[in-house]
Parts: sequence; C-alpha cells; structure tokens
Amino acid sequence: MELYDLVMPLGIITYILIILAILTGRRIIKLHPKWHKIIATLTIIFATIHAGIVIWNNV
Repeated sequence: MELYDLVMPLGIITYILIILAILTGRRIIKLHPKWHKIIATLTIIFATIHAGIVIWNNV
C-alpha cells in the first residue's frame, strides 16, 4: 500500500468531519461545545494530511 492510496479515505473522513462540525456548530446535532471543537480540530488535521499527500505526489 502506497501513501497515495490514503488520499481517498482521508478525503472521505475529512468530508464527514466537516459535515459533523457544521451540524454541531449549528446545533442540529446537540453536543457539548467541547466536542464541536474536537471535531473541528480533527477536521483541520485530516484536511492538512490529505492536502499534503496530494501536493507531495503531484510535485
């Protein structure tokens, strides 16, 4: 398994986390604000890794 094989799963995970961050931020899904911050932080981390792999393989 190559590093580039992680692009698709990381993209899907990032998309799901973005949707969760939006839904918890708008209080459609009611969670403690602490969880909203955790989800948002995870979103940034996964998006950064996803983008980094894409940029690394396209250079």
